[in-house]
Amino acid sequence: MKRLFRVFAMAGVFALNAVAAAAADDLPVTPYQAHYEVYASGFSVGDAVVTLTSPGPGDYRMTSDVTPNGLVALLASGKIREQVDGAIDKGAIQPSRYERLLNTGRKSTEMQLQFDWATGQVQARNGSDQAVLPLSPGTVDPLSLQLLVMGDLKRGHVPTQYSLIDKVEIKTYQIRDQGEEMLDTSLGRLKTRRINQYTPGKTRMTTFWVAPELQYLLVRIVQEKNGKEEVRMDLRAVERKP
Repeated sequence: MKRLFRVFAMAGVFALNAVAAAAADDLPVTPYQAHYEVYASGFSVGDAVVTLTSPGPGDYRMTSDVTPNGLVALLASGKIREQVDGAIDKGAIQPSRYERLLNTGRKSTEMQLQFDWATGQVQARNGSDQAVLPLSPGTVDPLSLQLLVMGDLKRGHVPTQYSLIDKVEIKTYQIRDQGEEMLDTSLGRLKTRRINQYTPGKTRMTTFWVAPELQYLLVRIVQEKNGKEEVRMDLRAVERKP
């Protein structure tokens, strides 16, 4: 059961974070709602819905909901809910508050990040763990990073190192741009960019496929350990929000 919800948590936390700014005080991509299917060891175990909206000029809100499906839903009644609110200030994406609620049906764990750009600090809390972390340009939460990555790729700039606040610590990852790859998806055959994320010395590796024609929306993510696939998430449908 614990492994199942680690699968869902992985689906909700894409381990990348771009350090570049948006080109203007507007969203770098058109607001959207994307539907994904989550697989573990080759079996469908859940569904994920990621939504990006703009509540007002220069503001953004992202949400992510991951729930078990089919037989898994009968065995595990929980879900993962994430939400972040933020603003784009002089081209820089600045989250203000992030929340993640992991509910296994028996136990709930809440994670919160409160960003204070004036003081350069982040108040982080995950369950009973708390920390005050330094806040520097480009530091974001697990949801805002998706927005940053899409804008970063759209500008053709792919750094080799990324940082991310998760739980109560700042994590740094290395990435490799592995070039173009044609991928068969529910939306048809798409030209994608393949990006690999890894931590030196670790056996777990995550690979992302994004589609330029979909404004670099994530179309597949695969996590492997010792060369064996553990988790996969595939795009099923996307709706653009005017």
